[in-house]
Amino acid sequence: MKKQLIMTLLLTLFIGVSSAIASERIDSLSYALGHQYTLGTMAGKNDLMQNEDDFKDYIRGLEENYHNNPLMNDSSYVMSYCLGAMEAVFLTDGMHGKKEELPPFTCIIAGLRKVGTGEISLPTDTVAAKSVINRYSREGMKPEDLDADTSCKFFEAYGTMKAYQPGLQEYINGLLPGTGCVADRKAFATGMADILETYTDPPKSAYDLGRMFAFSLIIEAMEKDSPDMVSLVAGAKAALGLGKEFIPRDKVEEILNLRYAREYEATRSIEDNALFETMMEYYDKFDVELGTSYSVDWAVTAGTVADEKTEAYRAFMDLVSALEIDDDCIPGILMVQLNDATGLVCDTAMVEIEKYPLPVGYKWFYGRNIDGQTTIGIMITDPLFKADVHKASAILDPMSGMVNVEWKFDVKDALKWAEFTAANIERHVAMEIDGVFMFAPRVNQQISGGHCSISSLTPEEINHLFKNAKKEENQTPVDTIEVIEIN
Repeated sequence: MKKQLIMTLLLTLFIGVSSAIASERIDSLSYALGHQYTLGTMAGKNDLMQNEDDFKDYIRGLEENYHNNPLMNDSSYVMSYCLGAMEAVFLTDGMHGKKEELPPFTCIIAGLRKVGTGEISLPTDTVAAKSVINRYSREGMKPEDLDADTSCKFFEAYGTMKAYQPGLQEYINGLLPGTGCVADRKAFATGMADILETYTDPPKSAYDLGRMFAFSLIIEAMEKDSPDMVSLVAGAKAALGLGKEFIPRDKVEEILNLRYAREYEATRSIEDNALFETMMEYYDKFDVELGTSYSVDWAVTAGTVADEKTEAYRAFMDLVSALEIDDDCIPGILMVQLNDATGLVCDTAMVEIEKYPLPVGYKWFYGRNIDGQTTIGIMITDPLFKADVHKASAILDPMSGMVNVEWKFDVKDALKWAEFTAANIERHVAMEIDGVFMFAPRVNQQISGGHCSISSLTPEEINHLFKNAKKEENQTPVDTIEVIEIN
């Protein structure tokens, strides 16, 4: 998410915030963004989105935190806000120590909020803040040497002075020569505080998840085509089953893939952008055409991850102890997930698993995703969900920029999948395609539509899945999807 915020800020050439269109019309792109992002939030392990009340809190967090600032129509405010947001991203990216070694971000935020809300009296408060910082600097004391109260005062002063750092206007002039934008310290402080508050502490509720989405949208307000919130919220509600589905799921995918295909072409000429180049290298690895439906012949299986009370427990503990990864066990179940940047743990597990045979009715699974996370566990094979898949696509995720594999079961298998997921709510299930482990998400609710999506696969894994697959004919052109009238 942070990388995406930086890329949005750096690629921006114009500031514009459009007003919401009439509520009786749905903008297809905004609807698709809300729908797809919300589905992504639900994917994998997510203990915060468990029931309808959580879903409503998510929507409330989205609506309340996007509409809470009428100044977002002021280009000077938006520019300064987004520069503050980018400063927060850079600040947190530079701090990778243990949690106890990180600065008290709540205190930094408190100093920034005072500036953002206009509680600062100039020059008295800034002189006082600078005096606090200078006093401890002169005494040669490090922030970690201070007691909690003194440390908080120090970092609150730091937050206040951060909002008044010199050179902000000059930086804006450099970004947009000839601009009429004027540096706004309150906006800069608010943008920095919002992002720090969002990204330095994991979300604790569904409301927080919606709030994070809202802040991402505020950053996107720097783009020419800012989303229409009425349509975006309609898409989010449809994804959660809280509202009408105005655009079918497969059309949502087509709309987003068209958008990113256009953005790809529009940004080909950008040079010296390391992030952009990295993403282009990622896309160039795909043999499959993104957003295109393919005829496939997959055998999809899924089994419940075994728990500690099963007879496979001993073999599992012996393996994770041998690999020295027992600290990474997920409580209550026979599965570990850990960061494995070099792939050494995954490669070792491939060999070591053979030494630990399992009782009848159980099966080892293991794999490593594109983010370097290795998963090792044991699934129950009786009962085992089985289905054949004959049509699938590789779809570009609009928020992460990564590629997901998606398909829809036929009616018969969709009903079986609904029964299987209903029986495994609040449990993890391991899914395989043609016997190869894909992922092991936690089931938050019954999946009744038959749709499935797998994220975090490597380009090589996706290419292997679609090897020898043929493109389907007569695919629907997406240029025909623009605005839908609500009846």
